[in-house]
Formats: sequence, C-alpha cells, structure tokens
Amino acid sequence: MKEIAKLAGVSIATVSRIINQNGRFSQATEERVNQIIKEYNYSIDSSPSNIWKAQKCNIGIIVPDITNPHFSALILQMQMALFYSGYSTIICNTNESEILEQKHVKTLKAQNVAGVILISGNRYHAALRKYPVVYVDRPHLGDDDDAVIIESDNEYGGYIVANEILRAGCKNIIFLMSKIKDINQRLRYNGYLRALKEHGMQERIEYIQNTENVSIYAGKASITSIIQKKLSFDGIIATTDTLAAGAYLALREYGIKVPEQVKLAGFDDCMIADICGTGITSVKQDVANMASIAVDMLLRQINGEKISTTKRQLTLTLSRRSSTDSSPLK
Repeated sequence: MKEIAKLAGVSIATVSRIINQNGRFSQATEERVNQIIKEYNYSIDSSPSNIWKAQKCNIGIIVPDITNPHFSALILQMQMALFYSGYSTIICNTNESEILEQKHVKTLKAQNVAGVILISGNRYHAALRKYPVVYVDRPHLGDDDDAVIIESDNEYGGYIVANEILRAGCKNIIFLMSKIKDINQRLRYNGYLRALKEHGMQERIEYIQNTENVSIYAGKASITSIIQKKLSFDGIIATTDTLAAGAYLALREYGIKVPEQVKLAGFDDCMIADICGTGITSVKQDVANMASIAVDMLLRQINGEKISTTKRQLTLTLSRRSSTDSSPLK
C-alpha cells in the first residue's frame, strides 16, 4: 500500500480505505488508486481484514503421497482445472499418516477454504461434513452415504491384469502389493483372486508380497528377497507401477530377463511404466477424466448445487507393453 500511495500521491490510510471500501474518499481518488493497482498488477496482501476473501478462493487438496507418480499426475490435473476456474490450491501431503491427515483437515478448516478434495481411503472426516468435499481415487470408509466419491473400478483392474499374465502362460505368479488395509490394494487383490479362480488355480500364500510402503526400493527389496529364497516364479503382478519398476530392477540385477523368463505387469499406467526397460504392461487409470469430474463436482457444491449422483466409478483399460509379450516362457 505504501508503493500505491506514493504513485497515487495520497496517504496510505486513503489507499487502505479504498481497498476495504471503508471511510471517506472521492470518486476521482478511488479511480486513480484502482488504475494504479491494475496497471502495476498489485495483489492485495492477506492481512487480517482481507483474509476471509483471499481464503475463500482457496481449495485444499489432501494427498497421501505426493511422490507417487499417479497422485502427482492427478493433483497436477486438478490444480490446473481449479486455477482456470479462479481458485488457488493448498496441497497437503499426509505421507499416509492418519495423525498428519487430521491436522491438515484442522488447518484447512481454520483457513476457511472454499472446499476440499481428499485422497484418503481410510478415514471419513465428520469435521468436513458442512464443507464442499470430494473424495477422489480412494473411497472413504465412513457412514455418510451422501459423500461425493470418484473412483476407478479397482477390482476389475486387478482382474484384467491378472488375466493378462495368466494368458501369457504364467503358472507361478507373485502378487506384489502394499498396505493390505488400503481399500484399493485390497480390491485389486480380489480381482486377482477372481481371475485365478476362473483359470482353475489356487492362491498360494508364499507368492503374496505385502510391502511396508509404495516405492521403487520396496518393490526391488521384495523381489530380491524372493529370488534369494530361490522361490520359482514366472510372473509378477504389482499393484502400482512404482512397485513394478522396483521389481524390474531386481530382476535385471540378477540377470532374469523380462519377458523371456518372467512376465511383469503394474497398475496406474504412469510414465514410469512406459520408460522402464522396454515398457511395462499396466492398468490405465483415466487420470484426466477423474480430475475433471472431481473438480466439476466440487465447484457445483461450492455454487450451492445439489449433487444427484454422488458415486462415480470409472472404467479401466489395459496398456499392453513388452513385459507381457506372449512369446513362450524360457
């Protein structure tokens, strides 16, 4: 305001009154000050008197792991869509921590955001009941039937990727997952079990790998352990592309060829699946569509519109690459 006052030839107090529309000032002075603000592209500082207006232009996005390629792609799409709709975003990373997630919810409430997009899956936040909220990618585990949820058909995704591996001739398949309590991981696992049953095969517990976290390191460590135990396998299904990439690195380190000796598939169809080795077959989630629907349904709530269909489940497809090439296993 000091700079504006100097350029306009008025006092700081006058600038303050014009910005806040509080007190006496002439129309000519108001026009001069506003012209300077526009000409020099000044933005209003979020001082206590203006903080409500500024924060009502913000949307909170809560994400469990911002380093996960799938989540980062999803957030980017949502952030850009919100930006072009006139909203800024406050991105809160929970690192899969329930305590941290609850703290982020309290922080966003205190900042009086216009709405919240939440990727959680483990929790429903009653504290957000009166806010415009959309749960994305992971459905919440709560009792609010009116909560707006956008998700993929994860059970079907697990089913189609398992069928791909089975049809490629694999008999001893490692299922590489993380955090069985994550509802999406569990649904993908259920799809895998359905495919096994249809092929007349039984689940084998020793082939189920459940890592502590979703990372390339975790995927590599898990498959390295299997190799060192000399457990025979000819296929790997990973519930994320990150885990699949880690599995690929372990196979490469031990000279095991993909797809000649082991077929490999992932989930999410991130860039990492396209560039890892000669390419990893992966279940494609429609990130752009998911982000677009989520933003649309949030903005409709903010505008006071009643959402008639609160549950949206998106279909999945399979992106086939060289890692599941149908040539006979050696």
